[in-house]
Amino acid sequence: MGYFQHMHLRFFAVAFALSACHHTPSPPLDGHPDASEAVWQSADLTLPGAAGTLFIIGGGSRPLSLMQGVVDRMASKDDLVVVLPMASSQPDTSIYYGIRPLAALGCTNVHGMNLQPGNWGEAQLDSVRNAKAMYLCGGDQARFMTAVGGSEGPISEAIREAYRRGAVISGSSAGAAMMSRIMITGDQKMEPDYERTYARLYADNGVYQTGLGLIENAVIDQHFVERSRYNRALSALHDHPGLPVFGIGESTALVVAPDGISVEGEGHGVVFHPHSGAADSSGQLSFRDLRLDILTAGDRLAP
Repeated sequence: MGYFQHMHLRFFAVAFALSACHHTPSPPLDGHPDASEAVWQSADLTLPGAAGTLFIIGGGSRPLSLMQGVVDRMASKDDLVVVLPMASSQPDTSIYYGIRPLAALGCTNVHGMNLQPGNWGEAQLDSVRNAKAMYLCGGDQARFMTAVGGSEGPISEAIREAYRRGAVISGSSAGAAMMSRIMITGDQKMEPDYERTYARLYADNGVYQTGLGLIENAVIDQHFVERSRYNRALSALHDHPGLPVFGIGESTALVVAPDGISVEGEGHGVVFHPHSGAADSSGQLSFRDLRLDILTAGDRLAP
């Protein structure tokens, strides 16, 4: 099993516990198989056969010291970098702010590509496939997936092909959430109005769509610590037993590379290890012996 080599928290309560230690698994609490001790490796999380690196930013500011992590993983500052703004309601502005830090760090071949339906062809797809680095702008992850024709569309496949070939794929906020196959939209079935976090813990409340699938076997959430999205993560953990949930703080990157997972930046990365959870007759959730790890810059998850 992968493990974090730094800060562990332990807290026990009647309904659920947070523990960084190995323990005797509790029996299943509802109809799910017990996933609290599911074996998973960091190498199993991502798209099979991918040689690239994911630099997943939880939103907020992107200081040059953080974005240097993207540039450092490029073979050359002259490599082709594409900025994709389709999650944004103001794509031109997003392209400007997407290019600016990379240009400031010396990248000479950075191009914004607003690939809306009907305005792209094979030349644009080739640019995406052959990019050595990519930045997915923030906004609304569902808007991006609609613009590219869904997870099976040719643009999505071109992004995955770049990742397979070794590209560094970065994204912030919505650009982070869309990297996983199971994509948190932020919407709730029990709440018609958008909330920055969930105000309840109920089964089958979260609304999910299919994202890009760069992360195959985990769920990604962003603005995590700053917006206290623990209820949202716990909901996703129950709704997708067997998968870990990663919450990424602002100005912080979860770096998923072939040699393991690490954290860079100013804040925290949080991992909820796989767990089945329980739901009572009204749908309210509870957890026992739930393992939670909190990471800061330099912490790593072994491959």
